Amino acid sequence: MPRCYTLKVIVRVHIFGELARELSCKAITVDVMSPAKVRDVNLALAVKHPMKAQFFQTARLAVNHAFSSPDTPVQSSDEVALIELVGGG
Repeated sequence: MPRCYTLKVIVRVHIFGELARELSCKAITVDVMSPAKVRDVNLALAVKHPMKAQFFQTARLAVNHAFSSPDTPVQSSDEVALIELVGGG
């Protein structure tokens, strides 16, 4: 009987500002199934931090210094950062 392997992608997401202080960390590492996309990272972040699930599900991520869409592919070697909206007047 052949073996089935499921590949996981380990993604480290850099976080900044108030969220980093609130979670007491500068990065969150999540495992997502390959082939991984930004939407998979968002969902993994929501599962890992359920108190912030609604925020993480719609959070904007940058991949390799570029804003990304939910369909953007993500690999373990990519630099991923959460982009928080900044308001002001």
